Amino acid sequence: MKNFFSKMMETDTSGWSSLLLRVPLGLSFTFHGWGKLFSEHGTEGFAGFLAKIGIEPSYLFAVLTGITETFGGMLIIVGLFTRFAAASHVILMTVIILKVHIQQPIFGQGSFELQLFMLIMSVILLIQGGGKYSVDAMISAKK
Repeated sequence: MKNFFSKMMETDTSGWSSLLLRVPLGLSFTFHGWGKLFSEHGTEGFAGFLAKIGIEPSYLFAVLTGITETFGGMLIIVGLFTRFAAASHVILMTVIILKVHIQQPIFGQGSFELQLFMLIMSVILLIQGGGKYSVDAMISAKK
């Protein structure tokens, strides 16, 4: 029984947790951003939404959001410049929550729980970096 509790208190240093956090978060950001840049009504449609809620210059912010989500997401997936990409997503998700979703409930139908979880996961990656199974780790190991 003592061994069980000891095992439950150990910290994971294998690197798998960072990988399991990075890949789905990066994919989610990439797909959300890709649609903003390359779908039929992508950038123009998103810029129209931003203008409607008072974010100007809306087209510039639509492009920057799409680039940040798409390419930042790709960087997070492979673990390259992980903290930089995560920091950009922390800023982005904070603005999205405060400017778009703050009047909605935090949890439940019509809530901003997805955006909140994406913010929290980005903060975790900002703090811990890409982990053992990342390009960042491979680069720093060669130095």
